[in-house]
Amino acid sequence: MEIIVIVGLVIALLIWWIYEYRLHRRRLSKIPIRVHINGSRGKSSVTRLIGAAFREAGIRTVTKTTGTNARFIYPNGEEEPIIRLGPANIKEQRWVVKRTAELGAEALVTECMAIDPELQWVLQKKYIQGNIGVITNARPDHLDAMGPTVCDVADAVSAVMPENGICFTAEFERFEWLKKNADKIDCELILAEPQSISDEEINKFSYIEHKENVALSLAVAQHLGILRETALKGMWNAEPDPGVLKIFSFQHNGQCIRFANAFAANDPESTVQVWQLLSSRFKSGEKIIIIANSRADRIQRAEQLGKLMAEQLPADLYILVGANLGAIADRMSDRGIDEEKITFIPDGNPEQIVKVATEMEGDKKFLIGIGNIGGPGHIIADYFEEKNR
Repeated sequence: MEIIVIVGLVIALLIWWIYEYRLHRRRLSKIPIRVHINGSRGKSSVTRLIGAAFREAGIRTVTKTTGTNARFIYPNGEEEPIIRLGPANIKEQRWVVKRTAELGAEALVTECMAIDPELQWVLQKKYIQGNIGVITNARPDHLDAMGPTVCDVADAVSAVMPENGICFTAEFERFEWLKKNADKIDCELILAEPQSISDEEINKFSYIEHKENVALSLAVAQHLGILRETALKGMWNAEPDPGVLKIFSFQHNGQCIRFANAFAANDPESTVQVWQLLSSRFKSGEKIIIIANSRADRIQRAEQLGKLMAEQLPADLYILVGANLGAIADRMSDRGIDEEKITFIPDGNPEQIVKVATEMEGDKKFLIGIGNIGGPGHIIADYFEEKNR
């Protein structure tokens, strides 16, 4: 009798699953434009930029990000935070598709929310079935899940390439590797050129945006026949992601304090790229202070961070916050950084950070947060944003 009940339950569950999947596919068919965005860095920014360009062109669009703070963005541009009772789960995308279809949207622009390569495949093939793929880049990050090499990361993020479809990328260095993956499934891969974005166009953003992100988003918009001027206007007016790179400034005890929130760039390549962007904005006589935030569960990345700062990020002072601080300091000392230039503030107390900074010689200080936004990173970023207000 028990076996009959179990078999009956299994059959009922199978029937329910088939019904739900058919219903999901029916909802997908009601959304003609489905843009699935993947990559190591910039996914949330590109998702927002493409969504904004579509709306400006009159395309009824839903946007969903999964970055610093997950957001569901309605066709009218209003945002709603996505509240999760537990860890992020890819089943969330089924709800997103359902809601998008109910809103009568013509387009869904969504960020891939998985790190595991198998789950990335499931998201594309089963949940989103994007007909336009976007790969921002492939960087040496999350190598524990997608590695061990950057080419393995490129293979993983290629999951969003639609079979017999089109995909856009700004990944120049590993473009040929990505193209091999695209050719296997007859997917046309288009390389977006950051040089196509002028300084005048990039300077119209209210925050520091990457030309690669804008060129990539613009390429997708123009593929759908949206005029360049229209797409850019939408992007300039778009609400940026909470983790976007901004510079905040305020006065403290007669000193000019500036802070750049670059915590979201938590792999070496991205951090160096952000550093190069910021270094062009350093002012004469300004003391450069790096705030490096390290997570307890990222020991390998902590050691990587110490090596990176010592070899490529020259600063007047390094403030280490979070966990694994000894390992970071050891890597820096081994590579010639004077111990007097390294300060530990484990809890990341923002007021203590400002106190240490203002005690340094000079009346101009530029603090740059790198490493990770988690834990103290959020507290520090929020503090400086509030001081800026």
